[in-house]
Amino acid sequence: MKNIERISIVENMFRPGIGLFVETILRSSTSPLIETLVVDADDILGHIDNFHPDVIILDYDSLFFSDALSIAIAIRERDDNQLIIFISEIVNPVLVNEGMVAPLWTRAYWITQPSRNPAMILPEITRAFNGTHRFKSPVLQSAIKDATQFGLLSPQQHRVMRLLAMGGSNSAIAQECKLTIKAVERTIATASKLLDVDAASEDTNHRVKAAIRYVKLMLFADSAGL
Repeated sequence: MKNIERISIVENMFRPGIGLFVETILRSSTSPLIETLVVDADDILGHIDNFHPDVIILDYDSLFFSDALSIAIAIRERDDNQLIIFISEIVNPVLVNEGMVAPLWTRAYWITQPSRNPAMILPEITRAFNGTHRFKSPVLQSAIKDATQFGLLSPQQHRVMRLLAMGGSNSAIAQECKLTIKAVERTIATASKLLDVDAASEDTNHRVKAAIRYVKLMLFADSAGL
C-alpha cells in the first residue's frame, strides 16, 4: 500500500478559508515525512509539476463553486488518477448533480466541517487515498453547466420559474407577476430552453419536468452560494 508523502491545499489567497486550519492540523498530526503546503489557486498547475502531490485538497469556501470545479477539471484532465478532495465548513453543500454525491461520500472526496472533528481529517484523507474510485471531468463539467444555465435566466424568468416550481398555475403566476397568461407560457418556454429541459413525450409533462429541473438547480445554486 502506497503511503501519502505530499499534500497540497488550494486556496484563493485573497479569500482565505479553512485551508490554513487544515494544514495546521495535518502538520501537527502527521509524520515529518508528509509534506503539506497551502498553494494559491493561480499557481496550482505549476505547483503540481514541481511538488507532485499525492493528494490535492480544494478549499471550497475560499475558492467558491465555479473556481473549485474549474480547478478540479484542469487537474483531472492532466492526471486522471490524481486524488482530489473538497473541504468546506458548510454543513450539507450540494456540489454536484445526481450520480456524483454517492462516490464523493463513500470515498471521502468531500469533507464537511473539518473544524468540528480535526482528529478525523487525516483518517478521512487516508481513506480516500486508499480507495480506487475516481470521479471524471465530464461529471464535473456537467455540474458547471448546471450552474451556468441557472445564471442565464433573467430576474423575471427566475420569478416565473420559482412560482412554477411552487406549483402555481399559469393563471396564478400571471396574476402574481402582472403578466398575461401567454407571456407566462412564453417565459416558461424560453427558460426551459435555457435550462435544457427535455421536450414533453407521451409519458411526460413538459411543465412538470421544467419545475423539477428548476428546483434541482435552485437547491444546487443556493447551497453553492451562487
